[in-house]
Amino acid sequence: MAVFENVLIPVDDSEQSVRAVEMAASLVQQGFITNITLFNVYNTGDVDITKLRNQERLDELRAESMRILEMHESTLKGQGIDCSIKRAGGDPASLVIDLVENNMEYDLIIMGNRRINKFQELVFGSVSDKVTRLVKIPVLVIK
Repeated sequence: MAVFENVLIPVDDSEQSVRAVEMAASLVQQGFITNITLFNVYNTGDVDITKLRNQERLDELRAESMRILEMHESTLKGQGIDCSIKRAGGDPASLVIDLVENNMEYDLIIMGNRRINKFQELVFGSVSDKVTRLVKIPVLVIK
């Protein structure tokens, strides 16, 4: 029996996300993980959906989100690992935390940690930092 039944992997198009997915694949092959859900959040902060131009921008963001998810999904499928995918628009840290809190099925998060400079970290905070502080399940941060 696997140690972790349902694992959430927030992904984007960064090298850190690639490494997080590779780590998850390794853990599946070793029998530590059973199910994987890939989750991508696209930034809708500058999109006003009441304007036609911005609806087109939202469609572009959704298409890019699907491309990212399919890229990581193909990595897993190439190793014989099935996964489910989810996406949403908004603030990444908030949406990851909400997904975990509202779907009590996840028992681990595996996520990459982007290297941001100290000023950005001070002003904005990192997604991985916010998630690790605010969720009640284990978080494996891949650097």
